[in-house]
Amino acid sequence: MLKSLHLCDTHRWRVRRYRTLRFQPGLNLLIGPNGTGKSTILRAIAECPDCQRQEDEKTEFVFFDSESMNPKRDDRPICNTTEMKLHLRALFSSHGEILQAAFSTLRMTPNTCLLFDEPEAGQDFEHVLALRAAMDRAIAQGVQVIAATHEVLFWERAHILELRRNYRQRITQALCRMRCLKPPEPPP
Repeated sequence: MLKSLHLCDTHRWRVRRYRTLRFQPGLNLLIGPNGTGKSTILRAIAECPDCQRQEDEKTEFVFFDSESMNPKRDDRPICNTTEMKLHLRALFSSHGEILQAAFSTLRMTPNTCLLFDEPEAGQDFEHVLALRAAMDRAIAQGVQVIAATHEVLFWERAHILELRRNYRQRITQALCRMRCLKPPEPPP
């Protein structure tokens, strides 16, 4: 399980708020407006040999972003049978169906850390709820999940890392103001 990530100089300039990020078991969310470094952090965890990761034991990182699930992308070789199955399913499935298939296809252990870059992108309400339920099932098995997201439905029971100060508060206040608005009167 990933405990912390100390960003290298290459990644540090893209993430202004943190030099070191600390993660918890379970669901960890990177939230903030576009351009604050959410995707950069996920790529640094998954791929950067210069960023310093502190793990409590050897961890397998599995990274999902919308491009890695694009079946027409051919610049990355398929490395194992799991990737092959997901790639084939992607030819005939939506983004949400691919993510759901990943949860049923991947062999996850307590040493697995799933990295998701905006998993809610292009999802309807039902798929977002199903995705959160799948995350909760994986977490119950000891899997760690780190996601970059704009989806407030994921916030409950999550360790949240705000990449812009008071971002969560601003979103919560905006949602509360919207809920307080009266619906328009129906025409007579």
